[in-house]
Amino acid sequence: MQTAHVFSPESQPRTCASISATNHTQLRCKTFDKSMTESILKEYFENKISSELLSSDLNGSIKKVTYDTSEISVVRIESNSEFEIEQKHVNKILTETINGNLTYENLKTIASGLTFSDYFTWDSNNKIGNRIATIIVELDNTEINYPISNENLRLWKEYLESGIHKLKKK
Repeated sequence: MQTAHVFSPESQPRTCASISATNHTQLRCKTFDKSMTESILKEYFENKISSELLSSDLNGSIKKVTYDTSEISVVRIESNSEFEIEQKHVNKILTETINGNLTYENLKTIASGLTFSDYFTWDSNNKIGNRIATIIVELDNTEINYPISNENLRLWKEYLESGIHKLKKK
């Protein structure tokens, strides 16, 4: 289970998943070393920054709370528009992870951030969008789905292209 603490640019916490109480949430938010920044992820997808800068932004934004619970801290983009995640964006993060430019933890953080985001979207009603949704959910929930490994990253890339899902449960 994941809990997200999402901050507006003014650093006001907002909870994306239900947790106990607002005051408790705010106190816990202060314990994060860093927060994932949606604007930096957007710039990465637009090829404006390197994977090294993205990785630096992502490090420390997820905390393990219990053996099966994590929390993510995100600084949101305040916008009336949306950024649609496309096949090329998912392919990019998978490839960058295979190549060692992003860590497995970075990839999981991106998936968690996308899952809780109001800004990043994808159309699950078409074949590619459904594949994108499946991959993001599987990357965000590796404890119950598939572990992140270079072999599984290659299989996710293949699934993204072909629609044939070959990953095997643990």
